[in-house]
Amino acid sequence: MAATYIKNHTNTFTIRGHDYQVNAPARFDTQTNHLVADAELDDAAIELANQQYRSEFHFISPNDLKDFRTKVGLTQRDLAELLDWSPNTVALYETGAFPTRANNKVLKALMADDHVLTVFANEDGETLSVGLHQKICAYLTGSPIPIEYSPTPQPPKFTALQLANWYRVQNYFDAQRDPNVEELSQMKVLKLLYFAFGRHLALSHSPLFNSPIIAMPYGPVVLEVHQKFNGQRGIVDNQLDDNAFTDYSLVQADPEIAQLLISIQNDYGNQTAASLSRITHQKGSPWSVTSAEKPIAPDLIGTTFSQHKEC
Repeated sequence: MAATYIKNHTNTFTIRGHDYQVNAPARFDTQTNHLVADAELDDAAIELANQQYRSEFHFISPNDLKDFRTKVGLTQRDLAELLDWSPNTVALYETGAFPTRANNKVLKALMADDHVLTVFANEDGETLSVGLHQKICAYLTGSPIPIEYSPTPQPPKFTALQLANWYRVQNYFDAQRDPNVEELSQMKVLKLLYFAFGRHLALSHSPLFNSPIIAMPYGPVVLEVHQKFNGQRGIVDNQLDDNAFTDYSLVQADPEIAQLLISIQNDYGNQTAASLSRITHQKGSPWSVTSAEKPIAPDLIGTTFSQHKEC
């Protein structure tokens, strides 16, 4: 493989007929000093150009949309239902696609003024699902509704182990790009899955997976995953099989679940397993009020997370 180096490079990108100059890191061949492809750096440069376009024409950003959903407590499907859009439309906007001008105006108005959200909820109150209407009312009144967990006719889309495999394979890919990335440990993936479970339950009132979560000495433990990797610390190096990559692809193909796992990774991935464990040990957390080695009640997790307390 040819030796390369990275330095800042100015490039011009054309977006919808408008040119934007971007000065950003790019990869060069050491011998020829010619640009060479680097997917991560190239995508980052393109995103800088996209940001300039959004700023000039006042388009919302993917993070704007995600932050709004999180603030109100809506899933992608909830927002799509509220606006009578396809869930794929919301997913595309959150992964970087530009909204149409009409949709952009609707989203900006919705984000800028809770009165607009009230109007939507009142006008469409009879057609909105009960769960969505409750979420909106809870946000507008500032009174989070308790999460009442009960098994639904439709089982969760994935098992806890499949979601753990997504994190394992993602860690493998991250390490391929950056040798300094630490191998994912069993303890850390258990905590990431716990946070994903709680956030999903608070937003959708449905379980992310069926595996019990047990109150163990070092925090909440997803039983299915713990049993699979019992006695192991690192769970990635030389351990990934075809099933793990298959599970990764299946989860990645589901925009809502994949985005949930990505958001958890973005929020907590840089912390150590021990640090995540300390978060779950806070006074009043579901773990702290559950007897040792007993299952943590899902409704307790959901209610805690619905109050914007992820612990």
